[in-house]
Amino acid sequence: MTTKELYAQIGGNYEEALSRLSMDSLVERFIIRFLDDESCSDLIAVWDRGDEDAAFKAAHTAKGVCANLALTDLCSLASQICEALRPGNSNLRAQTDVDALVDQFRELYASVVQKIRAFQAQ
Repeated sequence: MTTKELYAQIGGNYEEALSRLSMDSLVERFIIRFLDDESCSDLIAVWDRGDEDAAFKAAHTAKGVCANLALTDLCSLASQICEALRPGNSNLRAQTDVDALVDQFRELYASVVQKIRAFQAQ
């Protein structure tokens, strides 16, 4: 499997990642390093603990990491969570099922990690 094919499987935008990192070998290196980044798992953990303030910060960090790697589907979910939990957005928070968004994020993140590990092992 190529890096581009991996990106198609994980809901990312390979062309955007390539334009940001300029070489396929760098895209590959950084997508594998994503496995060591804890920002996405931190978001899930702090939400599970019920800490909305920490979840906002973790969602903001996860959004940035996912955006930098052009992981568009994960980034979109992290962004929705971030905005719903942003201080001062009580109307949006009341209208948003953050539990459902975090569950979607959790499932997608697990799938992305699994696919990157399979890519790494090939």
